[in-house]
Amino acid sequence: MTYNLPMNSATKPAPAGAILIADDNRTVGRVIGKILEREGHKVRLVVDGLAALDALLNQPIQLALLAANLPGMNAMEVTNLYRFGSIGRQRLPILGLTSDVTAQTLSAWINAGLDGCIGKPIEPTELLEAVNASLSASGSHPTLVEPPTQLEPVPEGPAIDPRILRDLEKLGGRAFIEDVIEQFVADASRLFPDLETAAAAGDSIAFRDHIHALRSCAGNVGATGLYKMCLAWRAMGPRELAAHGTECVARLETEFARAASALDLCEWREPQIISGSC
Repeated sequence: MTYNLPMNSATKPAPAGAILIADDNRTVGRVIGKILEREGHKVRLVVDGLAALDALLNQPIQLALLAANLPGMNAMEVTNLYRFGSIGRQRLPILGLTSDVTAQTLSAWINAGLDGCIGKPIEPTELLEAVNASLSASGSHPTLVEPPTQLEPVPEGPAIDPRILRDLEKLGGRAFIEDVIEQFVADASRLFPDLETAAAAGDSIAFRDHIHALRSCAGNVGATGLYKMCLAWRAMGPRELAAHGTECVARLETEFARAASALDLCEWREPQIISGSC
């Protein structure tokens, strides 16, 4: 049985897409793959959560089907990390594969960022209806209205969301998270001269491109204050930029310094872990 999917018996076939199937039961994965390949879809098969997350972040995927209890990370954990890591991209539909098709399960999956679930054992007709409905709807989300330009201070709060960094460290280990932090500091530092130049020239297109890049950098390490500032000021027009651009860049630099300091002091680690050096 399929839940929470915008479909009906008249669902039309969607254009062929690249579909990720993540299931530790290789037989089930191959069966699903064959059904989809017969309809012209390209299929990528993986058998654990880490491989699923890597494919979602780095491969051209149009739809993902994730088994509930993947080794390494389950479907909800994979989806939650992917949704955060893909902020700014077009939303990718993700469906769960589970034998526990209760309303409670569906609610938990939706809250984790999945778009619905398909019941096991897999029934080919329902599978294809769910896939067609998801692929057809994936490009139909309404365009987000750009928020009005505002220079009010971002609400006070921690510079870093520790949950994001802890999850990333669990995912790749200490060396990985240290590399991510180092890359964030380097990439963000390189963007500020470009932001200053664009603001001084009143070049709203360049400013928007650079602030979008800075927002992506901030999102990767959970720099929430910096992320919110970039989100609020990404739609500044030439006139607004001429009036407030320099001030915006100065505030961004101050918030970046606050985030970098929190990262340097390892404020995101569990208190009992920090002992002289992180």
